[in-house]
Formats: sequence, structure tokens, C-alpha cells
Amino acid sequence: MADVRPLGARLTGRRALIEWGLVVALTALVVGWLALGSAADRADNLAYDALIRLQDGPADEAVVIVAIDDRSLQTLGRWPWPRAIHADLIDRLTQAGPRAVAYDVLFTEPEAGDPALAAALARAKNVYLPLLVDAPGEDGAPWRVSEPAAPLVEAAAGLGHVNLTVDGDGVIRRLPLYMQGGDQVWPQLILPLAQTRVAAPSPDPDAASPDALIAARSEAIAYRGPPGRFRTLSFTDVLSGEVPTAFLKDKLVLVGATAPGLGDRYATPAAPQGELSPGVEIQAALLQTLLEGGGPRTLSPPWVLALSLAPLALLVGGFLFLRPFANMVLGAGLILLTLVASLTAFLTANLWFPPTAAVAGLALAYPFWSWRRLAAASAYMQSEVETFERDAPSLPGTTLASFRPQGDVVSKQVDTLRAALKQLRDLDRFISDALRSLPDATVVADPTGRVLLSNDRARDLFGPELDGQADLAALFQSLGEPSWRRFLMAENADPGDIQTSGGRTMKVAAAALTDASGQPIGHIVRFADMTLFRVAERQREQALQLLSHDMRAPQVSILTLLEGSQSRTDPAFERRIGDYARQTLDLAEGYVQLARAESQPYRAVVLDLGQVLMDAADTLWPQASARGVTIQTPTGEDEYLVEGDPALLRRLLTNLLDNALKYGPAKGVIACTLDIEAPDDGDLCVVRIRDQGPGLSAEAARRLFQPFGHGDADHRGAGLGLAFVRTVAERHGGHIRYEAGAVGATFVLTLPRVIEAD
Repeated sequence: MADVRPLGARLTGRRALIEWGLVVALTALVVGWLALGSAADRADNLAYDALIRLQDGPADEAVVIVAIDDRSLQTLGRWPWPRAIHADLIDRLTQAGPRAVAYDVLFTEPEAGDPALAAALARAKNVYLPLLVDAPGEDGAPWRVSEPAAPLVEAAAGLGHVNLTVDGDGVIRRLPLYMQGGDQVWPQLILPLAQTRVAAPSPDPDAASPDALIAARSEAIAYRGPPGRFRTLSFTDVLSGEVPTAFLKDKLVLVGATAPGLGDRYATPAAPQGELSPGVEIQAALLQTLLEGGGPRTLSPPWVLALSLAPLALLVGGFLFLRPFANMVLGAGLILLTLVASLTAFLTANLWFPPTAAVAGLALAYPFWSWRRLAAASAYMQSEVETFERDAPSLPGTTLASFRPQGDVVSKQVDTLRAALKQLRDLDRFISDALRSLPDATVVADPTGRVLLSNDRARDLFGPELDGQADLAALFQSLGEPSWRRFLMAENADPGDIQTSGGRTMKVAAAALTDASGQPIGHIVRFADMTLFRVAERQREQALQLLSHDMRAPQVSILTLLEGSQSRTDPAFERRIGDYARQTLDLAEGYVQLARAESQPYRAVVLDLGQVLMDAADTLWPQASARGVTIQTPTGEDEYLVEGDPALLRRLLTNLLDNALKYGPAKGVIACTLDIEAPDDGDLCVVRIRDQGPGLSAEAARRLFQPFGHGDADHRGAGLGLAFVRTVAERHGGHIRYEAGAVGATFVLTLPRVIEAD
């Protein structure tokens, strides 16, 4: 019987295992080639250099460089200098008593000053000179040794090679501690210096070759920072005796060229891009590396290969059991784990595991396997397109069943998909236009709360919160409401309003969405801005209270006085009539100012809060003088810059000062201070106004900033001044609070500080 299963269904089982085996074999071969060859060296070197720069640390204080720098060349003349100058420097160093000296200057040609230099070397007894070992040598010799002049060789404490090994990218990352040829062994120049404090590695007896020059015991240099990290003295300063001898006592001294014109400069991992390091600093870095026990150790090739194949084995094993997304996460996680393992081994165990081969294998295996899976998915899609062509749903104005695609199988599949997608786009356009036309901010979310659709007003309301994978929890959280699910479940009950941190009042309504079978598939949620409506309601209530009680009471009192028997010529009669009339005016003025503060736009300018405080104090100076009250304001010249409406801020401070003047004793003191506080969310300008009045009870302090609120039993004033203060402070992004003290009351105003550079 013929196999009538779709092609996508046949791409499983044995064929899938064969293709999986091919993917494994191919990627394993690539990993082995990268791990054991040099193709990945460039990428591994970049990673190695980055890790070296992470090991930035202090230089060993026992290592001192005497630099042949530009200033020395200007003082002592053009290079090369007479040998007598070098002899004088060695004598100076001998007087200082260093532990050992590596003199990184080649004296290969005999000169007239050699006897003086040899005598200085003989007196020092601890100065080591460099030599070069080049391959090939002259006349068919396998190598050539360039030693100092014979008198200098006899007088020096020893000789050491200064051969440099440069990697393929021109960077010096490691140096050979020995050059070996036949039965001859030349140690590195700084090796005797290191041996004064630690045991140095011995030559490799298996590395000798009778007809080849071998760079043995290659040591990775643990650079501790960019050039200039070691303690460095100018050659001319040491020569002239300007350096105290105690500075060089028992030190390991390296003498070498740092002047750019002398050419002894090389690229290193620790140097910034394009900057070269002097050779003597490279020698100093190698010396410190040996003093610290050695540099990073590179794993052997078998270990590198094994560790590179291990994450690949985990990934390809996951291909057989995990879903595509899980495989992608596994691949990304293994890449990250490989990099972290390389980093951890380098920084904690001083081991270098080159990660490029492992990362390349992981990065290659996943696309290969995804390609195979994509081929199977494409075959499955073809069978589904044929099914979709037969059973496609119809929308008003379109009939997919009547659509007749032309061409080959792929063209028919594409044409059918195009027709279906057009129908889906028309439906999406219809839904989007309906959603966009809604007057309030509206979003459509799935059962998990993820936002699927939103209109322009929702984007205006939530801004960046709707970017990417937005959800209802984040939208409600941005409005200051963490309990968002209760709004979705409150079908009949009113869940109440949401008060945002920006002062808005939002009304939320939600309706459940279901599919054809009645199963829930999400919610449509409306966010209506009720701020102006609630403000109008509050103002209406306040106006009713003002008209029905607060303004009615003084008018009734005036009528009672007029209808009473008290003499109209009595001064107390006129004073009472005036007091009641002024109380009415104060109520009306306070109500108008509060309404303006709540609803009118502000004129924002940058101003000095200290100057505004002084202006407010000047405004109340006549009343204060009449009562003998002293208003103390800051006298410093510091600026306290804020952004706000000058008139409203001046009236805010005037209200606070007037309140302190009203409730404080005669001949008292009102203390005003200005400070800067720096919490986590930015600098604040803080104004404190302290009076010497009776203070407030806890209950009075609780309702103090509400409209028509008064302090305890004293009902002087309209009860709107501090409500105005709170409204203005909050609309400027600030805060007002009351602090009780042993004597009097303190009002604390905080406003965001404006940095002058802004």
C-alpha cells in the first residue's frame, strides 16, 4: 500500500537521524580544525587581549626602569652615547645599591670607552648585558650570536638574550625564557633578576637541537596595565644624582630606551589601540610575571579539543529532544557558558582556554539543524496550504474558495497564501479602524495580559510602555496601580478610579472577549481620563460648600448685626462688619486662586528660590513690623535654582509666611532656611519655615492641606491657603509637609533643583 502521508510527516525517524548524524560530523570536523589549527588564532587573540586588559593592577614597586627618554637625549646629545656616559650611570647605580641591573642596551661594536665601561661593570658586579641570537647565521651556520665587546663580556655579571617573539598579528604576548641551540643555552636577560627573589624555570632538555635555534620555555606575559605603569626614572636624572640613593636601594633596575625615536617599541595586548610599548617595559612586565609565579598557562591541544567538543555534544543532543526555541536558548546559553568558563578559568586559575572553536561549532550547528527543520516545515506547509485552499473562510466581499491560482506548485502555494493574507489584512484593517476611532485609550489583550492591539490614544497615554512586548501589568503599573486583575474581573461592580502620580484620574472598564466556542481569548480594556470631570466635581462640591456655609456664615453675621440693637456708631460695630466682609472676600479670593492653581497652565521659567523667598518676606514686611515679628531669610549668595511659575511660587511662600505670621506670637521670630538635599532621584531645593506658635494636633495636621481645613479650634482664615500651597507644590513636581516641633510648627517645601548647566 502506498505511503500517503504528507512529505512533512515523512521527514522524521530514520531520515532525521541520518541528517542529524551528518550535522554532528560536519560541525565536529570544523571544531577540530579550528581547535588544532591556526585559523581561529586571530579571534582567540582578541579574546585573550581583552582578558589581559581585565587583569589591570599595580606594578611591582621593586621593579624600577631607568629610561633613555627624549629628555635624556636632549640633555646628553644624539644617540648612541659614548660608553663613558653608560659607565657613569652604572657607577651611580652602584652607589645606590640595587639588587640587580639589566642593562638593555646592545654594545656589540668595540669603542674607545669600553675600558671605562668594563671597569664600571666590574665594580658593580650585578649588571647583566644583552645579546642577540639570530637564525640563520653567516656562512651556513644555523645561528649567529651578537655579544657585547669582549672586555664587557668579562666584566659583566652575566649575559642574557633579548630576542622577542611576535605573534602573527604583530603583538608580543609571550617571550622565550631560553634560546637553545645544540648544547648552548642563553637565558633571558631578566631571568637573573627574577632569580634574586624566586626560583626561575630551568631550560628544557628536550628542546635542544644540534642544527636549529629553539625558543624554549615560552612564558605568557601578565601585563598589568598600559605603558607607563612601572616606576620610571629619567636616565639624565639618575646620572646627575638628582634621584635619592634610597629610591634604588635593593631594587631590580632595568635600563632601556623609551624615546619613540629609538625604535625599540612594540604592540602589546595592554597598550591602547595604535600605541606601542617600549621594549624595556615589556621586559619589566615579564620580570613581574616571573616574580608573581608565572603568566597564564595555555591548555594543551587535546584538552582544547575535548573542551571545545563538549558543548557541541550537549547542543546536538538537545536537537533530538527539545523544541526549536529551547534549542536556540540552549545554544545561546552554551555559547555564553563557554565564554564565561574561559573568562573564569583565566581570571581565577590563570588558565587560558581558547573559546573560538567551541563558539564557532555551536554557532554553526544550530543553523545547519534549523535548515533541515525548515525544509521539513516547508513540506508540511505545502500540505497545509492545500488544506487551507479547500477550507478557507470567507469574508464579506471576498471568496477564497472561488480563487484559482495559476502556475506551478510553489506559485499556487504563494498565490493562495497571498489571497488568504489579503483577507486577513482586510480584517485587521477593519478591526484597527474601529479600535482607532474609539474616543478613549483602548487596548486588546490576550488571557495572559499581553497587549495585542492598541489605538492612538492608548499610545499617547502610555508612550514607551506600549513598545515591544507590552502587557497589562506594565500599563497599570505605569499608572500607579499594581492590582490590575481586579479591573478585569469587576464586570458589574465599580472598581473605582486610579490616581496616577502625575495627578490624573483614570476610569478603567474591561470586557471579556470569547471565541466561537465561548472560551475566553482576552479582554478589551478602556482607559478614560476623568481628570477634568473629577476636578469639576470637586470644584462644584467646594463651590457648594463655599456658598452654602463658608460664605453664608459671615453674611448671616452681618445681617444679624444690622438687625440687632447695637448702636451703629459703636466702633466695635464697624469693626465687626468689616471683619465679616473681609472674611467673605478672603474666601472668594482663596477659592479663585485654588481653582486657578488646579486647572490653569503654568508659565515655567528658571528662577532663584532664595530670591522668591525674599520677595515673599518683603511683601509681608508691613504686617510683620506691625506685630513686631522678625522674618529671618537666608543671607548667603548661593543660588537655589528651580523651574516654575514665579507668581504662583511667590504666592505659595507668601501663604506659608502669612500662616506663620498669623499663628505665631507677637514679637516672635519666623525662621526661613534653604538647603540642598540629594536623594537617589535627583537634587532637591528644600525650604523650611518655622514659627513659634502653638503647633498642631495630629488630627489637625492630617487635614491641614485639605480645602477648608483648619488647625485645631482656631478657624481664622478661609482654610484654602494651605490647599493652594499643596496644589502648586505638587504641580511643580514638589511636596509640602508639616513637621511638629517642641515649639511651633515647621512647614517643609521641596522642589526639584535645576542644575545650572541645563
